[in-house]
Amino acid sequence: MKIFLTSVLVFFSLLSLFHTIDESAMLIYRESFDRAVYSFALAKGINAIISVLQSSEISVNFFVGLNVQFGQILDPVNDLVERFSWIMLASSVSLGIQKLLLILGKSLFIKVVIVISAVISIAIIWIKKLNSKLFLKYILKIFALLIILRFGAVFFIYSSELFYNQVYSQEYQNTTTYIKDYKVELEDIKTQKSNIQKINNNQKGLDSYWKNFEIKMEAFSKKVIKLITIFIVLTVFLPLLFLWFFIFLIKLIFNIKFDNDIMLQIFNTRK
Repeated sequence: MKIFLTSVLVFFSLLSLFHTIDESAMLIYRESFDRAVYSFALAKGINAIISVLQSSEISVNFFVGLNVQFGQILDPVNDLVERFSWIMLASSVSLGIQKLLLILGKSLFIKVVIVISAVISIAIIWIKKLNSKLFLKYILKIFALLIILRFGAVFFIYSSELFYNQVYSQEYQNTTTYIKDYKVELEDIKTQKSNIQKINNNQKGLDSYWKNFEIKMEAFSKKVIKLITIFIVLTVFLPLLFLWFFIFLIKLIFNIKFDNDIMLQIFNTRK
């Protein structure tokens, strides 16, 4: 038991000193943050284009006596994009908290305290004059809590990235590509007012144009909803799930009881 416990303490102490883990986790974080910023920029760009269209003089004659500003047709899309931009803002805040936890976990203070607590624990285990069941119990709990703080954010970042790559990576690429193309189409509408007015004078052309536009608008809405789902899962649901898991671990550590049999095995003594 002595050798096993000492090996565990030494292993996690040395592991906490490695910079490679932190650098890799920070790189993954930056990729996640870049995805969020890119999606947010897409949403705000579309929102800006729709705002211009809503203030333009482009109108569509659907029926006799019914004249609708083209920008008004895009109102539902604009509302959806605005909601998406708020979700992306919340996602960015969540990612910012993750970065803070990463920085805190890799701080020199945490690493030094982990090593010190491990050294003290090993000294209590192996030096008979320092044998203290009560002190060892508390110092091991402190060590476990520090390990959770040290590797908690790293574990979460790696797990989230693995989940993203396995479940959402391809869908995210397809969705953002479609939204980017839709943004280009809206920009074309903004710069081709005269062509729309010509179509407006041809009822058949107007019906065909509107049907095609309606299909694309519906597809765009579905893509935005998919993107909302992705970021809610990755930056809201998963963080809450891991937060619950870490709280569970902390409670478990505090509730662990070291009975006499365990202590006897650690100190290698007999009853």
